[in-house]
Amino acid sequence: MGWTRIQTEEAFTAREAFEKLTLDDLLPLAGLVSTDPPKRKSELAPLLAKVMTDPKRVRDLYVGLDATAQRAVRVAAFDPTGRLDREKFRAWFGEEPRFNTADPNRPSWEYRYEERRQIKPLPLRLFFPRFDHMPTDTREILRGFIPPPDAFSIPTLDAPPATRTLSEHVWSDRKRERHEWEEPVRVRETAAAVDADLRAVLRLIEAGKVRVTDKKLVPTEAARQAVAGILSGGDFYGPEDADESKYDPSFDMGIRSFAWPVLVQAGGLAEKSGDALKLTAAGKKALIAPPPDVVRKLWAAWLKTRAFDEFARVDAIKGQGKARMSAAAGRRAVLVEGLTACPVGRWFAVEDFFRLLRATGRSFVVAHEVHELYIAEHYYGNLGSSDEHAWEQLQGRFVLAFLFEVAATLGLVDVAYLPPQGVRHDFHGRWGADEVACLSRYDGLLYVRINPLGAYLLGMADGYRPAAPTRSEVLRVLSNRDVVAARDLLASDRLVLERFADPTSEGVWKLSANKILGVIEQGGSVDELEQFLHSRTTGDLPGTVATFLADLRAKAGRLTDAGPARLITCADEHVAAELAADRGLKGKCLRAGDRFVVVREADLEAVRKAVRKLGYVWPIPRD
Repeated sequence: MGWTRIQTEEAFTAREAFEKLTLDDLLPLAGLVSTDPPKRKSELAPLLAKVMTDPKRVRDLYVGLDATAQRAVRVAAFDPTGRLDREKFRAWFGEEPRFNTADPNRPSWEYRYEERRQIKPLPLRLFFPRFDHMPTDTREILRGFIPPPDAFSIPTLDAPPATRTLSEHVWSDRKRERHEWEEPVRVRETAAAVDADLRAVLRLIEAGKVRVTDKKLVPTEAARQAVAGILSGGDFYGPEDADESKYDPSFDMGIRSFAWPVLVQAGGLAEKSGDALKLTAAGKKALIAPPPDVVRKLWAAWLKTRAFDEFARVDAIKGQGKARMSAAAGRRAVLVEGLTACPVGRWFAVEDFFRLLRATGRSFVVAHEVHELYIAEHYYGNLGSSDEHAWEQLQGRFVLAFLFEVAATLGLVDVAYLPPQGVRHDFHGRWGADEVACLSRYDGLLYVRINPLGAYLLGMADGYRPAAPTRSEVLRVLSNRDVVAARDLLASDRLVLERFADPTSEGVWKLSANKILGVIEQGGSVDELEQFLHSRTTGDLPGTVATFLADLRAKAGRLTDAGPARLITCADEHVAAELAADRGLKGKCLRAGDRFVVVREADLEAVRKAVRKLGYVWPIPRD
């Protein structure tokens, strides 16, 4: 996507454009093309139009422009409406073109009247008589000899920097001093952990240990701590990274521990039952399904969900209930489109991803009533008043939350990050923001990299082949069905053992037929246990254990639930025999003892009609 934003403003020629200007505008412009320009507007506009429709003069003027001004001309010349979108241009090239001699770093309201009179137009203004649009006939000339603008290409790195320079201002001896220091950058490759994390979270839910709130269905603090304890490598941040003040956005640093309970709900793998989550039928199947397939369904479901909004997690920005928030699914679609424009396997800065979105017109609205959003206090701190960092505070924070809490948790992107305090300073100009160390818990995200799993989920690759799981000597399985921990176990491994086995002493469990059959009755399988044991032991399982598991697997398949049925009592065995033997009821009315017949619920209507033809009245069901 490039410079294709359609404008409703009417196209105009160079003559029409210059004739719309005032005499005060025309005189300085004429001085750029003539040493002795006329003084009347009726002569100035034709003079300037003649210059800007003369191919040789237009070429000479273009060659004399600086590099930034030439880029602006190329962009507008190849735009369908000849428009120069300055916001997109600044995001694309890092600066705006200069139309006059005013100081670009000085706001216009600071200039006195006498100073304004000294400001002169630069030659670029000739190509844009009305600043933002180029005349149609000038565009046609330019297209004959200048190339179109280069497509935006996001800068990439082989690896993120090892450190990041942070700074803060402190008062010392009544002087405000700037202190700088180097902070080591943390890197987390996420795809390898998704398999174990997904299964561990589902098992934790199965154990009834993930509670959620009644209205928002988000995990409680205790639930987040429980989830963090079973995640591979823990959450992105630990307790030592949190701010001491409960009023600071970095007081609660849970990211992955919050995301997983929400993601499995959005994906239909779990639902609220009482005050805790329970697995759905799909969630039970997910325990033994290939993890990439399950994650792909979770990702697709999240992109469409309306139940949750990533921006709601930007706690420091209040008033979201009144701000008429836009549909989160629409915002997510824009970010997915932006990610697919990025290379796979290369690191890129979050700020450059911001630039890509803005420079290529991938815009989205976070709230329709921005003035209802505020920091600290609505009257003074509302976000309705625009400033140079408004995009970063709204759209930018949504991007950070989406990438860090959703995409990274599901393993799409690897991340490089710092603790969020003091990393971003784009909000300090807001009233009331001086008291907080960051605007969101996601402010520390610095770089991301789309990994092979992310390429698959984003549709940039046809498939994904995870690395083969390595077998490690974490457990020893003995011939008497004891499972012994060779070293301290992860919390997720303990959950599995407690599910299938009975603890007999510290670090020892006994495989229990009763427990295993109970798991199977709840939708589990022997295969799940066998896969777990194989991945955490070296060598083959003892023959007695393999036989034990094979017998349970065989017994588990001997009985099948055929669905609900009705048990009907007949007056005597002759009536029961007549019903069972009737051709119309064959296979639908089964004997159950001398005086009983059984009919499946699905066959009730057909049996009722057939029985009536035999002269019997079907019994009225009891309450």
